[in-house]
Amino acid sequence: MPTVTISLPKELKERLDKHKDINWPEVFRRAFEKKVKYLEEFEKFMKQRGEL
Repeated sequence: MPTVTISLPKELKERLDKHKDINWPEVFRRAFEKKVKYLEEFEKFMKQRGEL
């Protein structure tokens, strides 16, 4: 599986670090998947309307 590196503001990273029990890579993966799915559905909708 490919690896993606992201940069976070220091304050946000510190806040995430307070929750060691959370699998942050999984949270981010799911968020990215949800966003990509939304964009794909939006693109499909716009193509059906002839606007893309």
